[in-house]
Amino acid sequence: MLPEIRAYKHELADLAKHKPERIKAVFGECSSWAGIYERSFIEQLAYLFILLGLHEQIIEKNKSSSPHQAIIDMTKDGAELDQWYETNKATINKTHLLWLAIVLQKNVLSIMLFHQSLGTLVDQVRNGSDDALFKAVSVDRSVLSCPTFADRLSRAELENDKQFFIHLRKSLKGPSLKNMAAIGDLRYAIVLLREAGFDKYTDDELISLFVNAGLYPRHPSAAKNIRKHIQAARKFATT
Repeated sequence: MLPEIRAYKHELADLAKHKPERIKAVFGECSSWAGIYERSFIEQLAYLFILLGLHEQIIEKNKSSSPHQAIIDMTKDGAELDQWYETNKATINKTHLLWLAIVLQKNVLSIMLFHQSLGTLVDQVRNGSDDALFKAVSVDRSVLSCPTFADRLSRAELENDKQFFIHLRKSLKGPSLKNMAAIGDLRYAIVLLREAGFDKYTDDELISLFVNAGLYPRHPSAAKNIRKHIQAARKFATT
């Protein structure tokens, strides 16, 4: 699923560049999704799922004996999510669907790079962190339209904070090659599952979720090593 999300990111960028009329046809006159970053990652997804009418399926999955596996199964090719789309595609609000794709892509990248969702970074900016601001901008430049960022920009302009704008200009170039080289699907999967409430696993569950899914190489000490990654991820807040 994660490689597909990254592939969709590039496809969407190409579509916006070469066929902007199709993007405009979906967005209409309202094309800004950045305001949703003022919420936590889970709240972002919940809000978009409600707009799409998907919340009832998610609630039902959380009632199962293995909610995380049920939700993972739901996203497989030809599974319930695909079936839901085929059934509802004529009535789905395409703007909300595109927002969901973009918000998910950007949060995936943010968690992979910094162990933190964009909602977390925005909250840190709200509490005075310029470092979080620069990280968030490097992931999604549209975040500058968030009220929290607009307030900080206004203050920097009022104070003629040249150093702030020098750092901001660097952030606008996007993630560094060094940061991009360090990301991996395992990091994202661990943090996303934790945010969904799954933070304790048996060895068999670790093998099933991470090794069998191709997120970690098969090895006698795989479960032990994955636990080290999980422990490291606990040092970072994402909501």
